[in-house]
Amino acid sequence: MIVWALFDSGNGCYKKTSQDFENIEIYSIGMDKENKSNHFINLDLAYYSISQKENKLFDELDKLPKPDLIIASPPCESWSIASAMWGGNASWKQEKQHNKNASKFTIRSRKDYDLDFVQFKYDKSFINRINGELCIYNTIEIIKRYAPAIYVIENPGASRIWHYINDILDFHIEFDNLTYYNNYGYPISKATRFKSNINLNLDSRKNKSKVCWGDFSRNYNERSNIPLALIHQIYTEVIKHLDNTIEQRPGLTEQLSILRS
Repeated sequence: MIVWALFDSGNGCYKKTSQDFENIEIYSIGMDKENKSNHFINLDLAYYSISQKENKLFDELDKLPKPDLIIASPPCESWSIASAMWGGNASWKQEKQHNKNASKFTIRSRKDYDLDFVQFKYDKSFINRINGELCIYNTIEIIKRYAPAIYVIENPGASRIWHYINDILDFHIEFDNLTYYNNYGYPISKATRFKSNINLNLDSRKNKSKVCWGDFSRNYNERSNIPLALIHQIYTEVIKHLDNTIEQRPGLTEQLSILRS
């Protein structure tokens, strides 16, 4: 199984877990914010090009074996409720309108940050928003271009990214796959969705966390970690789904081999 793991450039949880499986060939892709890792293909997944004829990101990805699975964990900072401000968060707000639901994605003006009680800075919030939009835009475009049999996108359960994917990018994902990290041996609960085109059968029970999120590590890579036992289940479910698909469609293995050659 060929796996492209987008944004797996911090502690490399997707790559680490893949070593438990003999039949996984993984390509971790992204940039390490803390410059502590080198297990990945160094590509800027927030890349953009004004020219539609030139896309350096696609040029590099075209060189890789075609994926059976694309699994992505785009940065959540600009989508997070942790940066709450009135009407939304530090990057976005929802204007009040009568008789209809307003978009959750009105861009905040600089003056929103000039108020004495606002702790967030305009410049950082602006960059976070642009980076967040480019990352999820490219994630969806990569999924559409390379058409893996299965794709999975991870982000916090309450992330605004899910509304953005559905309402702004008009990309609809069938299975929600909500789970909690402490169901997989992690000290914090952290509600998280692994939205996918298949059911991953994740443990969705809500159990009390042993550690409060505020008391957890402030290290960016550690806070971005995903429990390895959880990823192990995701890989197991994906392999099971692919195996069932092959059994139901004789000759599919040969077709996939031709496509990858």
